[in-house]
Amino acid sequence: MNGLESVYGREYGNKGMAAAGSLGAAGVGAGGLAGENASAAIPNMPDKKFKAGPVTATVWKAISPKGSAYFNVQLGRSYKDKENNWKSTSSLRENDVPKAMVLLQKAYEYVISQATNSTLN
Repeated sequence: MNGLESVYGREYGNKGMAAAGSLGAAGVGAGGLAGENASAAIPNMPDKKFKAGPVTATVWKAISPKGSAYFNVQLGRSYKDKENNWKSTSSLRENDVPKAMVLLQKAYEYVISQATNSTLN
């Protein structure tokens, strides 16, 4: 896929989970996922993940208190620190910006397709 890959493609039913520090479907957030009402039986897994080199766009599905589904998109970059340990950041290098733009477009298309699929069912 020209360096672009879809890592996750399954829905995990993250009921009662909200993304802390993330913006809406087309937004970018630095926060992780907090499971306010999450049970131990439901894994805290992303709905979909897109990757281009070190940059990832992760789509999280959540359920509002009123029961409607919504999505959050988290953008990040992986790197190795001085001790050769993998770390992640929301900071992008200038050559990561075009990759991030493509990934955000893919994430947005995925979110829109999920909204369209749910209205068709």
